[in-house]
Amino acid sequence: MKKRDKLVVGYFAIRMGTRNVVCDGDVCVIAGSQKAMNSYIFRLVKKNPIDFHVKKTRYGEILQGMRMGGVYTFDKKAYKKFYPIAKTDGLSVVEFQIEDNPKPNDAAIPLMRVKWIDLR
Repeated sequence: MKKRDKLVVGYFAIRMGTRNVVCDGDVCVIAGSQKAMNSYIFRLVKKNPIDFHVKKTRYGEILQGMRMGGVYTFDKKAYKKFYPIAKTDGLSVVEFQIEDNPKPNDAAIPLMRVKWIDLR
């Protein structure tokens, strides 16, 4: 395992007693802090954050998940941690971008979606 695989890039949340993780649609949400994840739990899934276990996630775990078809969405703080590692690792990634469209409502959360595309 490479050193960069162990670097923490953010947090995900799993509902206690289940395998259900916090998603935006069908995409796993990665937050830059535990506090932000608790806010996303309340705002995205309309549940009490106390019912979820917020856990650190490392670059290697994200990469492995992407290779298995997983899709992730990062908030700006988490993406700032993920981006330089992925870039150094040779992945084709872009800087955090938010469309110029205004937020549809005050509760909207700016997120960056990342998925693995095999061009072979």
